Amino acid sequence: MAGQENKVSIVLPTRNGARYLRESMASCLNQTHRDIELLVVDDGSTDETPSIIRDFTDPRVVCLTQPQSVGLARALNIGFAAASGSYLTWTSDDNRYVPAAIETMLAVLRQNENVDFVYARYDAIDEHGTVIRPGNVREPAALDYDNCIGGCFLYRRRVYEGTGNFNPAAFLAEDYEYWLRVRREFRMKRIDDALYYFRIHPASLTGRHSEKEVQEQVARVRAPFVSTWKRHYFRGKRCFDGAQFREALWHLLVSSLLNPLHYETWRLLALVILAVSPLTEIAPVKGFVERRRPH
Repeated sequence: MAGQENKVSIVLPTRNGARYLRESMASCLNQTHRDIELLVVDDGSTDETPSIIRDFTDPRVVCLTQPQSVGLARALNIGFAAASGSYLTWTSDDNRYVPAAIETMLAVLRQNENVDFVYARYDAIDEHGTVIRPGNVREPAALDYDNCIGGCFLYRRRVYEGTGNFNPAAFLAEDYEYWLRVRREFRMKRIDDALYYFRIHPASLTGRHSEKEVQEQVARVRAPFVSTWKRHYFRGKRCFDGAQFREALWHLLVSSLLNPLHYETWRLLALVILAVSPLTEIAPVKGFVERRRPH
């Protein structure tokens, strides 16, 4: 598939990512679809990252060096501002594509002119590259609940032009906030092939922050994109998961009043009522004994 109309720009932001960077860059350059430019944004690295980038003599590699760190969102914006491809994506310095990933996603876009954004399943791997489990990738409607897109995606340039830049204020959920904006204007399609390896390790960005921090940011960026009853439902579910049953009860009651037809709200509300009922002191519902036990 030759020609400028088939060019794919891959943005790869990195900061002190020397451990896995070589593997990540190679997976981009070794794609079966050859019409690629790889824009590596070195975000103020102080390790061996710059020398690793220089080791790649492939003319398709473009290095955009930032003398000081600007953060993930701004690094992505710098990369995409310099991208020339008709199709765009980005990846991380610790993840990797399967060889046919770009070709497969590009074929789906070219066969479906009404689809603007495609994303594929992935496998989670550990720091040694061993597959741990399949990733959780769902239909676009599930973005109401959480980031279900994963790290393997490809979209038309018009998506970038219509959606704009990544938001630095959405730290820890930059991609999620962007996908919510994309979904509002463009059609997204899931691909069932597993085309990517997502690495889980302690030094990753999410590995350096608690699940509580991540979920609080997820809730903040999601709020403008979902209805009021859903916001109360999500807050109630989070309180329930944290054994804050009385607060969960209030949020779920509000949610049920605003949308009485949502089955999951009523189901969770029933569990919360059982959890706070004095009867549970005598005959606890299975699963709540451990949840209510003091730490």
